[in-house]
Amino acid sequence: MRAVAAGLSDVGRTREHNEDRFILLPEFNVYVVADGMGGHQSGEVASRMAASAVAAYFRCEGERASAMNAGQRLRDALVDANKKIHSRADDSRMHRGMGTTAVAGVYSPDDRMFFVAHAGDSRCYLVRGSRIKQLTRDHSLIAEALLERPDLSETDLGYLPKNVITRALGISPTVEVDLGSERALPNDVFLLCSDGLHGLVTDEQIAEIVQKHSILTDACCELVQRANEAGGRDNITVVLVRIEPDEAPWSRPSPMRDSASGASQADVATNLSQSEVLTELPQGDGATEISEGDRETAPPLDATADEISEGDRETAPSPEDLAAATLQAEADRATDPPQE
Repeated sequence: MRAVAAGLSDVGRTREHNEDRFILLPEFNVYVVADGMGGHQSGEVASRMAASAVAAYFRCEGERASAMNAGQRLRDALVDANKKIHSRADDSRMHRGMGTTAVAGVYSPDDRMFFVAHAGDSRCYLVRGSRIKQLTRDHSLIAEALLERPDLSETDLGYLPKNVITRALGISPTVEVDLGSERALPNDVFLLCSDGLHGLVTDEQIAEIVQKHSILTDACCELVQRANEAGGRDNITVVLVRIEPDEAPWSRPSPMRDSASGASQADVATNLSQSEVLTELPQGDGATEISEGDRETAPPLDATADEISEGDRETAPSPEDLAAATLQAEADRATDPPQE
């Protein structure tokens, strides 16, 4: 089995800036959603650092951490991110007190397990058929109160502040990261999201939307749209990871070769299946980024987390750019002295 993924982040209806961040690392089957806290500059920096630190950990520590299972590596990556964020906050007056929630998932094809690590109130769900199951427990004041007193009524909970987080990355030098796992079955969909989604869209609505869409990007778009229709009070970020029963087409070698290019059909399949998809939605929809990981190229080793999460890749120049470049080249040639 293999994992395919898509993600979408949106500023929402009331916020001016997006402090959420997500990354898709298909070469490691790793997926992360982070929701920054501490004001615009600080929150955005914290979530960006969390994404960057996880990417760097898996790229640089992969071989040295090979003795650990995928879940342990994921948890260690978040612990490492916590150290880096706290160090930056401790050294900078501007960023003092910044932090970020984080929920991360990794699919291990060898044992067909999906591991989830998290700190804060960003969540992971499993959608299996028409059923939905929350795999994480919020690290929030309300969740902690319910854990201690399950009999608390809605009236009692109404006296508690709703947005108080009891655990997050960067707040203190150390952090306890919860780690869980779930046996993955074909067609399972794992959803990672910030509270901008689960705070406004019910679990039942989430399951219904995920189930009815065969294309993950379509499901991401409708989930974000539904949260905005419910008020869009916060940034909204969604990552969907689907477990598919078939292997990747480029993993099956073929002796046949393309007569025109000399490339094997396996190579051609690789280029087609891994071509990146990045779509900017209209301003009216409020979307900031959408990236579909099941057709995304593995990022280069020197890529930054921004390239991974935002999907920023160099694109082919427009016809206007080509025309301008041609005119400039002709002008340069006209002014150059003749060559002997």
